[in-house]
Amino acid sequence: MKPCYKSIVFLVVLMLLLSACGHSTPKATSLPEATSTKSPPTVISTPSHQGKSCLADLAIYPGAREEPQMRAELEDFVRQMETTAQASGGEVAAYTTTDAPSKTIDFYRKNPPRGEWNRILALTSSKGGIIVWGKGNLSAQVFVAVHKQKTVILLGCGQKSGSAQGPKLPTYTKKNGLAANSVTSIAVAADGSVWFGTSSGLSHLKGGNWTTYTRDKGLPGNQISALATGTDGTLWVGTDFRGVAHFDGSSWRTYTKRDGLRHNKVSSIATAPDGTVWVGSCDVRGGISHFDGHGWKTYDKSDGLGDNCVNVIAVAFDGTVWAGTKRGLSKFDGTKWTNYTTTDGLAQNDINAVAVAPNGTVWVGTDNGVSRFDGQTWKTYTPADGLAAPHVSAIAIAPDDSLWFGTSKGVSHLKNGHWRTYTTHDGLPSNTVISILAAPDGKIWVGTAFKGVTLLQPSE
Repeated sequence: MKPCYKSIVFLVVLMLLLSACGHSTPKATSLPEATSTKSPPTVISTPSHQGKSCLADLAIYPGAREEPQMRAELEDFVRQMETTAQASGGEVAAYTTTDAPSKTIDFYRKNPPRGEWNRILALTSSKGGIIVWGKGNLSAQVFVAVHKQKTVILLGCGQKSGSAQGPKLPTYTKKNGLAANSVTSIAVAADGSVWFGTSSGLSHLKGGNWTTYTRDKGLPGNQISALATGTDGTLWVGTDFRGVAHFDGSSWRTYTKRDGLRHNKVSSIATAPDGTVWVGSCDVRGGISHFDGHGWKTYDKSDGLGDNCVNVIAVAFDGTVWAGTKRGLSKFDGTKWTNYTTTDGLAQNDINAVAVAPNGTVWVGTDNGVSRFDGQTWKTYTPADGLAAPHVSAIAIAPDDSLWFGTSKGVSHLKNGHWRTYTTHDGLPSNTVISILAAPDGKIWVGTAFKGVTLLQPSE
């Protein structure tokens, strides 16, 4: 099928699906004038000096907000978008704006990619559409539609089939036995085997063999949001809206609100050195749940927690609990909560990731860089320092105490003050990293939003 026909079919199917899901679209209007371009539009920075990404040629709609999580919500659409572009190792960035789709589309019609690009398709209307450009071995495109009452902009690019590719790292997808290609969480067992939480189930890799668990095999739900291994070798699994599951190797036990859990929508799980379990939930009625092996104790804003939307939890070696919320970082010493925000030096209050080093140093990932807290002072790192992208979705601390950051534009490694970034040019299947694990043997497992999980074995 020719690319133009693929694009037309994709657009029609996508618009029908969005309508069928109840997502409203604005009434048809005439296309307004494009946003003034007296100041050149912001462009996406090239993720690697080793090669030029065509994302760097695409303008970002003025005032649009980057929404990496939107990619996960539109997983099937994004995959089709990459296929339409004939992308091999292609990338897609997601943004949202409050402006009407017609205005957004008009902006891109009048602001094509920089350079000698030729427009090969422009199928648009007041409700959205798709524009595709081509140049040499590259394909670039912009898709605009309404999803969850927002105007979504997907910027996509990639090398066309048959063009040169970088080295490939060992990567596992559904074709190999992974439950789904969206890997939300990773945990390593005491025997070295690895667990992968995905959007469609839980997968276990042991001795080269895969086993997948779903609702049919004991899980309360297939959408896995968090994983943690306990000090006793058992596995704790967080699900989206269906509570927490505990697996002892042979049987499952599920805990929900009926058992004392704060909320069934689980966002994070962490196990403490004393064997207890901490569970975070992000909701207006969310908060934190603590399981001591017998019962649950919960915490929320009324107890001193910074916010009821808890995105991530980490427990330090001394038992101190650190919770990343939508309104800052909260610390629990066993008696009281202490909260930190941008006023104290945090890069941003909406926190995506938290990790605690053996020496007690806390690392906090946000959409505005990563912040380091030594207990007294804060320091923030951004792309200006060597970080691949400001959006940091995952953090892992390796056995050698070096730091690994999963970002929307690759994986960044900080060791002895030196930065290195890995992208698709270095063998990653995708630059959109949403989970990362530093195993005791030094291997780095990298989970992506749409292209499975890859194994990174750094030489340095």
